[in-house]
Amino acid sequence: MEEKIQKAGAMSPQKLLVGFSKDRIIFWIGVAVAAHIVLIGLLSLGYIRDRWIDPQGAEDRKAAALAAQETLKKETAAKVARPPVATGAVAQAGATTTGVAKASGNSTGTTEQILDDRKNAPVVKRITEKAQPGEIPAQPNDLGISINDINVR
Repeated sequence: MEEKIQKAGAMSPQKLLVGFSKDRIIFWIGVAVAAHIVLIGLLSLGYIRDRWIDPQGAEDRKAAALAAQETLKKETAAKVARPPVATGAVAQAGATTTGVAKASGNSTGTTEQILDDRKNAPVVKRITEKAQPGEIPAQPNDLGISINDINVR
């Protein structure tokens, strides 16, 4: 290490700064400017196309986008205004006529009746049912899983 320091001390300042010469700095500044020009050009292709190459097409695309946005707004407003309709799958799953009427928003019962019907729904029963005495799950470790839960081959 001392040998390199002694060699550096014996060299002239111009030799030490050869790596930072004007030619190399100018070259890398040119590379950076070229990279920026290419990047800005690529990011401006849409603007160039809409402004200079095809201005009529840009207006057509804007009009189509506005029409699509208005259609989407109308569809969303119609979905919000219209109550949900029970499908055949819901009716086949054992829903009664009153259950379908309540699901579609045409409920004639009181709030307590509606809540009771929801508590007795098959989904709620499946989620809230208690395990049988012989169905005690294995105790997890500190991480919440055990080594037996991992499929290792």
